[in-house]
This record gives sequence, structure tokens and C-alpha cells, in this order.
Amino acid sequence: MTASFENLRDIFEKMNTEGWDTGSALKWGFFFFDKDKDKLLSLFTELENHTYHLEELHQADDGDWVLHISKLDLLTPEKLHRRNIAFNELAMHCGVGLYDGWDVEQVK
Repeated sequence: MTASFENLRDIFEKMNTEGWDTGSALKWGFFFFDKDKDKLLSLFTELENHTYHLEELHQADDGDWVLHISKLDLLTPEKLHRRNIAFNELAMHCGVGLYDGWDVEQVK
């Protein structure tokens, strides 16, 4: 995933405008894709001790496996940008085809 810090700043600004409290913990989801399920499971074991949770591991219609992990965290645009860079590097280190980005949910 190619991440733009400026784009993340804009997204955080929009979230704040829409009433999100980005100064508190939110549920952040992260997505990895590969044709080999075992590579994704290996990647998850690298993150499991960092309080990431396995949300879902499923096979998409195109045959690729999708790993969706999440973590309750307080992130700033700077921290999320560094996390995106780190996840790109982790995917490469584990031989995983793609780190495809993130989503976020408010904690209820």
C-alpha cells in the first residue's frame, strides 16, 4: 500500500469534523492478501504479542486469502503513517503479497 501522510491528515481532519473523537482509542483494522494462507498466519504470529486480534481469515472470490486483524489504539496521522510503512515492510519480510490498508471504527 502506498500511503500519503497528507492524505491521512485530511482523513483525520474529516473524521474530527464528523464528530469522531480521534483523541481516544478507536478500533483499527488492517488487511493483508496472499495466495498462501500459511504466509498470512505466519505474519499474524509476528503481531499476536502486540495485542492485535484476528478478525477474519477467508478466501476471496479470486482465490487470494485475506487476513483482517484489528487493534484498539489511539493513533495520530503520524503514527498511522508509520504503521502503514511498518506493515508494508512486514508483508515483504514475511513474503506476503500485499498489505492493502486499513479501516477504522468507533468504539461503542
